[in-house]
Amino acid sequence: MTLAALGGAPLFDKNRHGKWPQVTDADKRAVMEVLDRGILSGSDAPAARAFQDEFARLHGAKFALLTHSGTSALQVAVGALGIGEGDEVIVPAYSFVATALAVIQQGAIPVFVDVLPETGNMDPSKIEAAISPRTKAIMPVHVHGCPCDLGPIGAIAEKHGLFLIEDAAQAHLATYEGKPVGTFGQGAGFSLQSSKNLSAGEGGLYVTNDEALLERANQVRNFAQNLVRADSAHYNLDRPLDGHKALVSLGIGSMYRGNEMMAAFGKSQLARLPELTKKAQDNGHRLAKALRELPGVMPPAIPDNRTTVFHKYRVWLDGQAAGVDLSPEQLRDATIKALRAEGCEVVMWQAEPLPSFPLFGELKGFGKGFPFAFHGSSPSDTERLRANYHASYPVTRKLLHSSLVLFSQTCPLIAQDAATVDLYADAFRKVWSDRKRLVEIAKG
Repeated sequence: MTLAALGGAPLFDKNRHGKWPQVTDADKRAVMEVLDRGILSGSDAPAARAFQDEFARLHGAKFALLTHSGTSALQVAVGALGIGEGDEVIVPAYSFVATALAVIQQGAIPVFVDVLPETGNMDPSKIEAAISPRTKAIMPVHVHGCPCDLGPIGAIAEKHGLFLIEDAAQAHLATYEGKPVGTFGQGAGFSLQSSKNLSAGEGGLYVTNDEALLERANQVRNFAQNLVRADSAHYNLDRPLDGHKALVSLGIGSMYRGNEMMAAFGKSQLARLPELTKKAQDNGHRLAKALRELPGVMPPAIPDNRTTVFHKYRVWLDGQAAGVDLSPEQLRDATIKALRAEGCEVVMWQAEPLPSFPLFGELKGFGKGFPFAFHGSSPSDTERLRANYHASYPVTRKLLHSSLVLFSQTCPLIAQDAATVDLYADAFRKVWSDRKRLVEIAKG
């Protein structure tokens, strides 16, 4: 069969894709119950409390707080630990920019390390070289829903007296050594953005097992006010905005709470999350088995001591193993074009390491250099940061130049049936059976 990108017929109609999130009658009823109740917000509003409790229970955590985004959940985690001006947090060079921005928004400085070629997760062997006297925390990212190697990362954090903050934005219900991610460190942040496996449109959840950190996190998300969780017992849940005492700001915070419609929708979706996660895992492994049969095609690698939730499905391409005379970028781009023409949803998601963004390379920060330049900083601090941000990050760069992401934000793997997933395998087989012609596609 002629490749669709070269004039042949597409293998399937792209309109067959399932879209995400899937909104059910139960979801609509949950939101309508909020509207009928007339309580739409509040740090202790009933839908938020119920959602937080259920999310924490399902993830094996003691506490959860609803925030208005996954980014603010991470910022709350950083703020609860008192991390701020002049402090450094180690983050991976491969992630969404929100990981680093959550650090910057609290006035601290992200310091990058390279990732592992197999998973795209933070490389534990690179961490200690990035530790300085200013380092306060390590923030690994469970990228694409596959957990980081939390054992050695946690050991490094403990050895150097550092906090461990998990960026679990993409990893709801993923497990490391049988335990759900999000509870291995002092705190974690999850996202509820529309494309996430657990969606509420926008939103996030901060998770911790430490009640003192919960109190401080709640202050960060509520204008740094003198809120105490025990005070919630005095609240009237019919009037959650009417507290029994005057509130005073104790420091710098913001309004990072979620709202009741978000909470009700998220809790309704949460009830189906285990079932949908299992379906996504089955389909992800099913597709991986088919792709492994193709020379030079490597589906997501899942270490034996972990389970992934396949939030994104990144596939690596090796032109030499495939026998295709193209550069990694040319092979990636030609394959994307060929698969899209067959009906597949294929995206890049990220194209370069985070440190290559102007945000880091120019060190402007909020406009006058802060937080990269701060009270007490020295020229050697600046030079060390500049060297970190201008490093090559060869593994991250190779990963991004040699891979593509199957499915998309609107049509992720979790929204697809098994028949559609099988068609992706068929599309890859079709393209790979005639892969020599990818050279023509690459040359236009």
